Amino acid sequence: MSEDKGLIALPDFVKANSITQWLGDTLGGLTSDRILYPVIVVAGLIFLFWLTYLIFKFLIFKPIARSTFAAKSARFNQVLKSRVLGSLATAVGLIVIDIVLDLLPNLNQQFQDLTDRVITALLILVIVQVIVRAFRFVDAYYSSLSSVNREGAFRGYVTVGSFLVYGVAVILILATLMGKSPAYFLTGLGAMSAVLLIVFRDTLLSMFANVIVTTGDLVRVGDWIAVSGTDANGYVTELSLNVLKVQNFDKTVTSLPTYTLVQNSFTNWRGMFDAGGRRIKRSLFLDQRTFRTLSEKELDQLAKLPLVDQALALEREAVADNPECANGLLVTNSGLFRQYCLVYLQQHPKIHHDAMTLLVRQLQPTETGIPLELYCFTTDTRWAFYEGIQATIFDHLLSLIPIFGLRIFQTESDFAEPDPSARTVDVVTDLLVTVGTQRGSGAASHEPTP
Repeated sequence: MSEDKGLIALPDFVKANSITQWLGDTLGGLTSDRILYPVIVVAGLIFLFWLTYLIFKFLIFKPIARSTFAAKSARFNQVLKSRVLGSLATAVGLIVIDIVLDLLPNLNQQFQDLTDRVITALLILVIVQVIVRAFRFVDAYYSSLSSVNREGAFRGYVTVGSFLVYGVAVILILATLMGKSPAYFLTGLGAMSAVLLIVFRDTLLSMFANVIVTTGDLVRVGDWIAVSGTDANGYVTELSLNVLKVQNFDKTVTSLPTYTLVQNSFTNWRGMFDAGGRRIKRSLFLDQRTFRTLSEKELDQLAKLPLVDQALALEREAVADNPECANGLLVTNSGLFRQYCLVYLQQHPKIHHDAMTLLVRQLQPTETGIPLELYCFTTDTRWAFYEGIQATIFDHLLSLIPIFGLRIFQTESDFAEPDPSARTVDVVTDLLVTVGTQRGSGAASHEPTP
């Protein structure tokens, strides 16, 4: 390679003529062989590149990575993880072989031009790799900031930027290898833009959707999501430029284009896990034919039940100003049971009491009874534990409904009550457990003893 065409100009202190003459004398007649000499040159350059790469990577960069400074610097560790130093070692190796190639004597002009183009193309590729890995370092640095503190905050921009940088690199590499101007390929690319938009439609849509999803922190790997209109309902195992993979609860895997998350609505359950509360929203359907007022004798008996005295105080306070109570407080069995459900949830150790909504409400009557809805949040968000808490609460409430003179609505074909008088309140005090005591220990129990 001649000095005017070399990729890397030789330093002034290097006496190129002397070195070239010395190499010519050393190689002797080997330089006149048109086949063997280029093969030896190529093999020697590859060996020199490999040797230079190993020297910079393992004798310079590796000791720095294992130094005390690197161990104490989190930012430098991020540089190491981005592998920018490895790309720099590759670039140094290419620069070295380009300088050496410029000093070799008696090289064929065509061989010089071809080798120069190959080295230039490789150097472009390495520079692009350095830029992309620098993008990843910036992403890691920004994601580690205390104000952000989430992985992949810039991942969408990094993905799109890498795609564009590699696209420019491909044009520059082709232009270098073919000896054409980059404008030549850009002109052809403009003519093919319509075809490219059709062929790479999903890729382009997913690319920009990836920016929205990652920068907006809509979905992360490990999130539980449910995508409407699809079978996807499970944990995200992969979120790439083109594909979103969701492992469903039956262990099947649903693969969707990434842009599906932008085009369709989806539910992300991460907020529930972050909040630390999982919602219970379930109703007891009460038979409205069993609603009635309670006598003082019945109220006295019910007050002996754990927590019913508190529920009775709440119900009496609620109906105190009602016009129908002019001749005395009228307490209904449905209202007392509703207040009991509220007090029971307020004292349940696995239900959030202050930070999240807790209420028991009566909904619009239906042909299947009057719904009494429990709306609260459990302190354990794990699926199996949540279901266990919910089932235990409803088991307890369902078992106490007959004591209040109520019953769950069922169709007459399934349930025919032979004697309505059986719904009178009759509490056996010996079978009750006082609140704050437990047989054999001091722990609290809200369950009547069977």
